Amino acid sequence: MPAPQIAFIGFGEAGPAIACGLSEAGVDDITTFDILQASDEGRALIIKRAEDNGTSLRVSHADAVRDRDIIISTVTCSDAVVAARQVAPHLKAGQTYLDVNSVSPETKKQIGAAIAVSGATFVEASIMSPIHPNRHASPILVCGPGAPVLVECLAPYGMSLEDMGPEFGQAAATKMFRSIVFKGLEALLQECVIAADQYGVAEKVLDSIGKSYPELDWNALASYFIGRSVVHGERRAHEMEEVAETLRAMGIPPFMADGAAKRISWLNRQGLKDKLKGHEPETYREVLDALKAKG
Repeated sequence: MPAPQIAFIGFGEAGPAIACGLSEAGVDDITTFDILQASDEGRALIIKRAEDNGTSLRVSHADAVRDRDIIISTVTCSDAVVAARQVAPHLKAGQTYLDVNSVSPETKKQIGAAIAVSGATFVEASIMSPIHPNRHASPILVCGPGAPVLVECLAPYGMSLEDMGPEFGQAAATKMFRSIVFKGLEALLQECVIAADQYGVAEKVLDSIGKSYPELDWNALASYFIGRSVVHGERRAHEMEEVAETLRAMGIPPFMADGAAKRISWLNRQGLKDKLKGHEPETYREVLDALKAKG
């Protein structure tokens, strides 16, 4: 069976990583389109990403998805529905639209509705780990009636897809409610360390926590999560806002989700990403020092 022809809509962080992995695994016909191409600065960035990751850059949504077997949406969370609506008029029966964006089950259903009018197959997906270092082999949950065929198609190229069943919402809900713990811990550690540092006791506090929970390296965990807030905080905060909206719709007050979204967003808005030149800091001490320098 020949390798599937694949298109990526959105080429920020996840898109290039998955595309590069698939290209190395033998998928040699990959196209992409990103709305950043509309600006001179954005166009240069997307061109470089496409060249670096084995993809053919196209000039429009229609051009990117024409005759593709699988279209993978890797846009920003806030643009997931808009992207689906922009792509849908250019799709047809026999194509599969895979949305891997971190949005709520309700948002996934809106995406599915937009794709359904085209006759194409919609498959919901959630990436269950950081996209690096595993790239296309990162664990991904998928669901929907078209999931089994998609799993069979992509498994030979190293994609780790777990079929959650035919009902939409299962994959998104699993990731979303897991995020209450992971991003909640991210927010807790950020607030703890920033406050403790004002008294010069950040390391002492984390060492004390480690004595109660020695299975984890709390200093390393704080460094990892705080670094993620600095570099990817806008996206991560938006994911928690989606969690909060989902909980509200369920009649569950989102005390933790709301708080985590605000805390992660606060650190991201301090502008430290530019000061650190876009790289994730190796330790939380880099972030604390940058905050102090900022005043």
